[in-house]
This record gives sequence, structure tokens and C-alpha cells, in this order.
Amino acid sequence: MAKSKSQSTVQPGDPVGPKHTKLLEFLSTRGQVEFDAKQVKRGQQLLKQARAELLGPLPKDRPVAIFDGWVRRVTLKTREAAALWPEIAAAPALARLEEIELLLDDETDAWIEAAARHPLRVTRFHLDAENVDPDSGEIFDESENSARMVAAANALSYATELVLEFYVDPTSSLAGLDLPQLTSLWIRVMTPGDHEPDAEVLATLHQAHLPQLRRLAWESSTPIDPAAAAAVPAQITELGFWGPSHNAVLPALVAARPSLTAIGVANRDRDDPEALDDEALGKLCEGKRLFGPRCNYYKSFNAGFRILHELDREADGAAHFAALRGRNSHDADVHFQCGCAIEDDQASAEAYCEALLVDPDHAPSHNNLGNALVGLGRWRPALYHLQRYLEVEPDFADGWRNVAKAHRALGDEEAALAAEAKLPQEA
Repeated sequence: MAKSKSQSTVQPGDPVGPKHTKLLEFLSTRGQVEFDAKQVKRGQQLLKQARAELLGPLPKDRPVAIFDGWVRRVTLKTREAAALWPEIAAAPALARLEEIELLLDDETDAWIEAAARHPLRVTRFHLDAENVDPDSGEIFDESENSARMVAAANALSYATELVLEFYVDPTSSLAGLDLPQLTSLWIRVMTPGDHEPDAEVLATLHQAHLPQLRRLAWESSTPIDPAAAAAVPAQITELGFWGPSHNAVLPALVAARPSLTAIGVANRDRDDPEALDDEALGKLCEGKRLFGPRCNYYKSFNAGFRILHELDREADGAAHFAALRGRNSHDADVHFQCGCAIEDDQASAEAYCEALLVDPDHAPSHNNLGNALVGLGRWRPALYHLQRYLEVEPDFADGWRNVAKAHRALGDEEAALAAEAKLPQEA
């Protein structure tokens, strides 16, 4: 009974146990001391030890995204979620949970009942519908698949962002969606056989009840008529289409919908002669915010890289990689790109430390962490990370300049001159 009482006094955002407390205390030192191999190993051990406390009522083998000491995203089958939903709603360990992915299975109806009775604090969900019954192996009818998806989505009537992945045919419909608070809808449609039903399914959104919807993103493996893409409900001001006809759809959207405030862009396919180069894309989307696809990780990462580095859209890149980080915390490159997009040196230093927890030898994170620490005036820990990068890239002139700057700030002129002597000679 004493244990139960202790847990009930935990407030949202507080540490949820002694091991979680130690993890958060360790993470608070990021950027204060050298995040060297010993520190990284310590962080990895603390994270492993705190995992059970962090997951709260969740199955311990569930895929989760964890960073900054909290669970941010979890993937559950609906048969698991049906029983766990009330506990998820009440668990302090999940106070910073941002998104739940649900794999629809043969217990989806039971979960729908539980979800309707127990609304969560989380308002972002990813619904993924298989096309095959996991028990019988029976292939679902695509029209029934869309009806099941609509019913599952409507159980989350308080959702503000939804991702729907499901199989469709020309009879599939989204007309039954009734989501009064939804502002962002991402749809990835899959089509068996030779069907190309995107335009028909897309048109059914006109009958759906989505009064707050502003962003619509559509990802597909089949082409869509640009006119059909531009004919989505007028209330939508942020629009993205990705698929075989992306290069034709994008200019058509900009021309037909001048009121759009944000537009979806893809990574440039250099093997496609019709793909817009960066200069042309920048001019086409001038004055509009940019965002990339979501459901395919590699396409999403590469589009984000283009937005941030090749199109120089820092704010858009920051938003893109912050969202991607919440779904792919196991990838050091995602934390690194998130750090690149953040202007605040302390926040970027923490992102680079997260990258090093995933991959202690991630050289670019060592360099950028060193740069961020130089900006913060934390010269000694900066030296360690700058030198780690220079072990890999000894001809990197800016690295030696920063090493010299750090030594000089620490009063070691001899070491500063030695670093400057290693600057590569200009050709």
C-alpha cells in the first residue's frame, strides 16, 4: 500500500522513480562536462536501468522513442491498447508522451470502445491498418478496411493530428470522418493490383466533418491528377502530395491555390529530369513554409535535409526534424540534424549529446557539440569534442581555429599556437 500511495503523489513531469531521477540528474549535466566515452557509457546504463520506470504500464518489449529522459512515442497493437488505455491516461511516467502508433488488428473494436471511454492527454496518433487478418490470413476487402479506419479515427474525437495508413480501392471512403478538433491529417494510401483510386478517395473528404483541418498531406505509390489534388476542401491552407506525380502536382497546387501558406516538398531526385532544382523550388515556394513527407523515414529525412541545408529554411527544417526526432530517436543523424536546426547553443548541445548516446563515435556531433560549447564559453569540454572530430578530419581548418580559441581562453597560449600551426596550408 505504501508503494501505491507514493506513486499517486507523483505530479506530471516529475521523476517517476529513483532510477529515473538519476537519469534526469545525469542529463542535466549535458554541456557542463565532457561528454566523453565514460559519460556516454554512464548515460546508456542509466537509460537502460530507468527503462522499466519510464514505460510505466506499457509492455516492456514495446517499440518506444525515448529522448531527454522521457518516453515520447509508443507503438501498440490495438489488442494491447484496449486493456492499457485507462492506465495510459493516468500514468505519470507517460506525462510527456507525444504520439501513439496503433496497429489495427482483430481486437480493434474492443479498443474503439475503450478509447471512447478514456480520452488521453495525447492528441497525436498514427493508425496503421494491415490488409490481412493476422489470425486467419484472410485478405480484407479494401472498402471494409477504410470503414474500419474511419471508425478507429472517430474514437479519437479529441485528436489534433492523425496519420492514417491503409489499403484503398475506388469504393473506399473517408466521408465518415468526424473529428471536430483535427488540424493536421496525414494519409498514406496503399493500393493492391492496378488500382489508381487516389482521386476518388481524396474527393470523399468533402463529406467528412473536419471543421478545423488546415494541413493535409497525402503519400501514395500511384499518381494523382493535379486538378484532383488542387480540389481539396478550401479550408486547407497547408498541402502536400508525394508520389509518382509529385513534380506535376507541386506547381499545379501553387498556381491553383495561391492562399496556401505551407507546401509539401520532396527530396530532389537527381535521376528525374523533371525534378525541380533547389533554385526553382525556392522561387516556386517563395513566401510559403515548407514541410516534408512523414510515413517513409528515408524520404522524410532526405526532404528535411533539403529544406534545412539546401533551401536554407531554418525554421521549417527545425520543425521537420523536431517531429522526426520524436519518431526516430534511435537514429543519431536525426538528433544531429535537430541540433543543426536549433539556434540556442544549450538546446543544440543537448541534441548533440543525445546523438552521442546513440552513437558515441558520431564525428559530426562531436564537432558541432564542440562549436556549441565554444558559443557557451565552456572551453574545456569543448576541447574534447573538437579534438575528437579532428582525429577523423585533421584538415578541418575551423576545428583547429576553435581549438586555438579554447586554449587561448583557458590561458594556454603555447597550446593555442600549436593548434594554429596545424592549420592546413592554403593552396
